[in-house]
Amino acid sequence: MISCIEWIPKGVADPNPKRYELSKAERELLESDVQEGTEEIVTDEEEMDQDNQETNDNAELLASQEKSASEIIASQPLDPSSLPDDLRMEDYSDDDSDDGAKQRDIGSLLIGNEDTGLGIDEDGNVEDDVIEKDSEDEEDDDNLDDVPDTREYTPSDIKGLEAMSFGGYTGQADFEIEDDGQEDSDAEDTNLRPDDALVVVARVQEDFASLEINVYEETTGNLFVHHDIPLPAYPLCLAHGTINSDGGAGNYVAVGTFEPGIEIWNADILNALEPAVILGGEDTTDTDAKWVQSLGGKSQARPNMNKRNGLKPGSHTDAIMSLSWNTIHRQVIASGSADKTVKLWDVTKAHDANGGVAATLTHHTGKVQSTVWHPTEGTILATGSYDRTVAIVDARSTSSVKKVKIPADCESIAWDPHNPHLLTAASEDGSILCWDVRKFESGKPYWSFIAHEYGGCSDISYNPNIPGMLATCAIDKTVALWDTHNAASDSNFRPFPCGNKDMNVGKLYCISFYPSSPWLLGCGGSGNQLALWNLENEEAFKSRFGGRVTGNQSITTRTTMGQEENQPETQQQQEDFEAIMAASDQAAKEAKEKAIWEKKKKGKSKKKVHKKR
Repeated sequence: MISCIEWIPKGVADPNPKRYELSKAERELLESDVQEGTEEIVTDEEEMDQDNQETNDNAELLASQEKSASEIIASQPLDPSSLPDDLRMEDYSDDDSDDGAKQRDIGSLLIGNEDTGLGIDEDGNVEDDVIEKDSEDEEDDDNLDDVPDTREYTPSDIKGLEAMSFGGYTGQADFEIEDDGQEDSDAEDTNLRPDDALVVVARVQEDFASLEINVYEETTGNLFVHHDIPLPAYPLCLAHGTINSDGGAGNYVAVGTFEPGIEIWNADILNALEPAVILGGEDTTDTDAKWVQSLGGKSQARPNMNKRNGLKPGSHTDAIMSLSWNTIHRQVIASGSADKTVKLWDVTKAHDANGGVAATLTHHTGKVQSTVWHPTEGTILATGSYDRTVAIVDARSTSSVKKVKIPADCESIAWDPHNPHLLTAASEDGSILCWDVRKFESGKPYWSFIAHEYGGCSDISYNPNIPGMLATCAIDKTVALWDTHNAASDSNFRPFPCGNKDMNVGKLYCISFYPSSPWLLGCGGSGNQLALWNLENEEAFKSRFGGRVTGNQSITTRTTMGQEENQPETQQQQEDFEAIMAASDQAAKEAKEKAIWEKKKKGKSKKKVHKKR
């Protein structure tokens, strides 16, 4: 089953992803090990110097107390008559006969070896078995087959020698060094191409949950899994962002599961073992400290976390059902939970004592199914709940909340990127409602219609590159496309149905347009397969929407906080949205005061009826 999908815009992912990246705890542990190892080396060297000094002192002391062996031998008197005949040099003749040479050789063998039995017969000849034994020993010494070769082989750098014109040679070598190409093959399999489209899929198969980063090649139509990340719990929602906990740029995916914590994973790491950061969730401070101690590291003192029910301070207490990563204030994440609260998180303060919680909103009385930041106003947040209400909140003043009622539980909400004053919601009964937020408190929809009669609408998505293109999906296994262009400019019009398609992947739970291409959308559901629909091949859609393509497909660059490039603003974006909201607040306040005054006036005009007793 695929519960949710999220596209990664072009230019965000690292084209050369890493195999592994050390976490902060691992880096601290390695640094402590290196420091301790250096201290041990210095201590060992000092001990060795001390031992050598003691040895030298003892040797000098022994030399001063005892005479050498040569001095003892020189002091002993020598009697020539005690020596063998062969060693009496004064009795030798000057004639160098063969017999004398043989006697000298035999005498040299016998000196000090009278009792060893060297294999010499009575005539002074060396026995044959001794000669054979000596020859065998010499052959054994020459046999080096069993001796290991400890030499190190260093291949010649042919190209380097050619570059230096070594030996006067400046031509090309007549041979090539063979290369198996294993490293080049691995790099080709993992490196990304500029035209690759990346989509993140939260997949559940039996009891195994994972986060899959899929690559779609638009030129060839190939779709494959690039790498995956195992998840500890059932995933419910995803959100993509570009800022990590230290404020640096990157490619990150926030995951909400049945657990109360929000895991943020680095999508550029192929073999990621743990999240880059976790917002809320279970407090594992003591466990981490014990783990570091078990590995021989020194655990650093941490701030008092004030644990409550085993959770980090400010954490959700139930499943995370919705996530939205702010595209204006890129370090801010909004989360909706089954505990009926909405929380705002600052990723760069995740390691602070409060866990990075910036605010907690409690304006809903049911589970919060959907949260979406405004596309151009970074402080406006829309939320949808199972209490059958849709709300708008200003993050600067969390007490400022506006609500409207909907006919059924809210399944999904979305801002129109080309008409930022329009907010659209999908409900469980299959109806789609849109409001003009400037008149939000009136509760009257700008337009509404039934999108899926035989199955509740599970998700909606606006095309960010084509104005007026809206896609919906439902548990009836179909995707429907709608044209809201005329309805957005005139409330008398309703969205026009452009067609639908059975995606053949079971009941559909999620749908999303690719922000870097105008004609590509993806969806997933109970069939456990990702389905992509390339609308460029559909002539009916191209003839209707082809003339509206904006041509400014989203291509995001990796920039750290404070380095955002100035993006050109449209006329609608230049409009002061906050001023419009403030004006609508004032108008609503005046209308409310007028209604109260008229009600009081009407009450005064009535006469009280007295009953007779």
